[in-house]
Amino acid sequence: MSSTSAPPGASAAPGAPAPDPRRWTMLIVALVAMFMAIFDFYVINIATPSLQSQLHIGQATLELVIGGYTFTYASLLVTSGRWGDVFGYKRLFMLGMGLFTVASLGCGIAQNGTQLVAVRLIQGAGAALMVPTVVAFITVSFPPQERPKALSWFGSTIGLAVVAAQILGGALLSADIASLGWRVIFLVNIPIGAVTLLFAARLLPAVKSPRRPRQDVVGNLGIALTLGLAILPIVIGRTEGWPLWGWIMLGASVPVGLATVLYEKGLPGRGGEPMLDLSLFTSRSYSVGILTIVGVMTFYSGFIFGMTMFLQSGLGLSPLKAGLTFGPMGLAFAAGSLSARPMLMKYGVKVITIGQVLLLLSTAVLLVELKAAGTGTSAWEMVAPMVLGGLGTGVTLPALTGVVISKVPQQQAGLASGLLTTAQQFANTIGVAVFGVIFFNALGDHPGKSRFVHALEVVGGTGIGLSLATLAATFLLPRGPMGPPPGARPPAAAPGQPSAVAGTARADSR
Repeated sequence: MSSTSAPPGASAAPGAPAPDPRRWTMLIVALVAMFMAIFDFYVINIATPSLQSQLHIGQATLELVIGGYTFTYASLLVTSGRWGDVFGYKRLFMLGMGLFTVASLGCGIAQNGTQLVAVRLIQGAGAALMVPTVVAFITVSFPPQERPKALSWFGSTIGLAVVAAQILGGALLSADIASLGWRVIFLVNIPIGAVTLLFAARLLPAVKSPRRPRQDVVGNLGIALTLGLAILPIVIGRTEGWPLWGWIMLGASVPVGLATVLYEKGLPGRGGEPMLDLSLFTSRSYSVGILTIVGVMTFYSGFIFGMTMFLQSGLGLSPLKAGLTFGPMGLAFAAGSLSARPMLMKYGVKVITIGQVLLLLSTAVLLVELKAAGTGTSAWEMVAPMVLGGLGTGVTLPALTGVVISKVPQQQAGLASGLLTTAQQFANTIGVAVFGVIFFNALGDHPGKSRFVHALEVVGGTGIGLSLATLAATFLLPRGPMGPPPGARPPAAAPGQPSAVAGTARADSR
């Protein structure tokens, strides 16, 4: 990865290699992978009625179709982040995209529930391989002064994919292309994945971490087992009636997680390199930022789930009409995302606090409208709180992502991005599962429109409590403007001496 001159608007530090002039095109290619992974997590909820009726599967199998993807995705994210550091980010990206695309074909042609569950597990594994490389590419391809802007697009893509799943998913199902029904939401990935692979092979830089880290087999297994023990009962526990084995798994995840952390903490003293690098969490921007992202994504995913259930089942809207109701929210999210980066650079983490205030305001407006209209609530009355929520989340997510990752050393890029995406995906899972339980418990066994209104009110009240905690966490983030991080413009090397940034990325010639 080299260039003879820096592109307009980018100034290379004296003695430092000029940034690749194709880096913004590379970013688009990488963000397509991020979009596809998040899109497929959410779009399945739109298609469940069609899928369940055509494949004749029960609720438990349906939950495995939804949760199987989440299980392998979240469980492998941290591990694959380290694999990117070891084997090269481009290699892992292309392997993940190829696996994701082939698995999407398998989903689209599955003939029964068992087949669909199996290929959804593989699809989740493919997503886990390619997603952590996205932030790693940003870290190694962009100079420090441009990195916050690139990271803001990463955060924006996540939120836009969530809203797009509602809108595009509803449109695809309503169009019923070639009478494919639910299958089209998977088959659409094939041409997109194939084109992305072609551009990735041509554009993405063949780089890896400047230092090859050692493998940590025990850490790999401990992290994956901890996440698996926590995620599986959360995903399918409600439909199974919260069986004893689910509580045993949840309980076991705590000691397994603690044992893994203790093992990882002592590994450097034994000459090893821990999979879970706890030194990352000594940075307040990273540790508090991760916790804040978990809070934001838990509420965001839970809110989207509750609103989807209300619009489709409570108000009886078609998937397309329900999806279009999310349109203004998507536009507001885009507007917030575009303004987040320049505001963050000028005002610092105050921007994140403002975003959380907007989220609180959106939920308050929602509760007031539900109380006022009751069973007369219409979809149009949902637009105002959804717009406020989209704007608040659009401001918050890109800014938080920039705060969390911007100070991470390049040699930890893959691991740090794996932890970040694991936290986001775990929050997505927790949000849908926990808010789903809250929603359906409030709905009761004989739901009418009044019960749906009540269920959404309970979701909103819970969301206010979570948002207040997240708002408080924003005051713990480092204050002040977010200028270029230290080292953005290192001094020129002395004659005959290597550059201060030389060797920070090396070509993967393997």
